Amino acid sequence: MIATLQSLRFVFMMMIFMSHYAYRDLSAFDAGGDCGVAFFFLLSGFACSLGYGRQVHEGTFDYGDFILRRIRKIYPLHLLCLFFYLLMSHSSFDMKALLNLLLLQSWVPDAEWYFSCNAVSWFLSSLLFCYLLFPWAYRYVSKSLSLLILLAYIFAYWLTPNDHINAILYVSPLVRFVDFYWGMLLHRLYERNITLPGSGRAEVLLMIALVLTLAVYPYTDSKFRNAPLYWLVLIPLIWVFAQQKGIISRWLKSKPMMFLGSLTMPIFLTHQLLIGILLHRLPEMPSMLMLFICIFVVLVISWGIQIIFYRLLRL
Repeated sequence: MIATLQSLRFVFMMMIFMSHYAYRDLSAFDAGGDCGVAFFFLLSGFACSLGYGRQVHEGTFDYGDFILRRIRKIYPLHLLCLFFYLLMSHSSFDMKALLNLLLLQSWVPDAEWYFSCNAVSWFLSSLLFCYLLFPWAYRYVSKSLSLLILLAYIFAYWLTPNDHINAILYVSPLVRFVDFYWGMLLHRLYERNITLPGSGRAEVLLMIALVLTLAVYPYTDSKFRNAPLYWLVLIPLIWVFAQQKGIISRWLKSKPMMFLGSLTMPIFLTHQLLIGILLHRLPEMPSMLMLFICIFVVLVISWGIQIIFYRLLRL
């Protein structure tokens, strides 16, 4: 993974964190959740292409090894969080838990199913589908396919009723593959070694554009804010920061930011469970103090998980 993009994962992860945190006078940062999810699907498509695109073109790509590596990366922690949820909630192992176990829950267009158990694991369910399609989609990336995918998205956007926006435009693996595909398409641009003059200024301008996009989020159509609102900012943002030439990139490449970026997956899978426990078990306190404690606990536990799963288990 490119160093700057590794660190950016933590920045967008904290947006998702804040979208699940609400306490006293602090409301959930909904815009950050939708933005963060779009970023991670885009980045996943870009990162898979960066790591395996050449192998796909050269015919040396090992599909079984690729899927096994993806499963080894996400499944142990996913299973741990699922077990923890069932234990803490005293829930029985029912059909919803089974679909979560198999990472199939995002295929059921009902919030009680796709947000069941450890709710954030719906992302893994949809991401796994993107991984399964990756080698074929990457091999046939083209203007024609891109246009077809864009038209299919517009068609889905137009037909989606307002009471199914989350189920179709936010969660559905078929629709979220569009974000993943834009990431692959972005990699085609990146591998041409096209550099942007004044990329340092571009980093600052894109960060300002991102803040403005988050600011207009409450005033945009609920369909549009799931992903299209962010594409025009996040796609060039990933491209520019992949060049690692600006002042923000130098900060992102610092050791503390790289370390925090490495904790993104355990933070993602544990944060909503831990926030729920801390908000209910800790005594009332000032909202900012509670936020600091929640962030600190999530970071410490994620660090511990990182050591166990990625060092001791050699994942």
